[in-house]
Amino acid sequence: MINVPRARRLPLPIPITYRRVGQNGWEQGRVLNISESGVLFGPTNLDPGAEVEVIFSTPVQVGTMGPGKLVCMGEVVRTTDTGETGARFGECRFLLDS
Repeated sequence: MINVPRARRLPLPIPITYRRVGQNGWEQGRVLNISESGVLFGPTNLDPGAEVEVIFSTPVQVGTMGPGKLVCMGEVVRTTDTGETGARFGECRFLLDS
């Protein structure tokens, strides 16, 4: 078994906007920690396996992702009894203001 180190997590209590892929409305939450591979946020009522879109703005570099407003697609990989949701990023891109 190959031991792959986890991406370094950064505690970053910033707002996050999220929705299930295909939903029209957005929900609000707060990031608990973030890495270049995913985010732990909440509260939500999402289930593992759900495909999600998230939008957040980081004031600092997170791994290889520079600071700025990002939109990321991902999958919920875990949840807690208190509504915290862990999502793994599949794709992220910068969101430019128009």
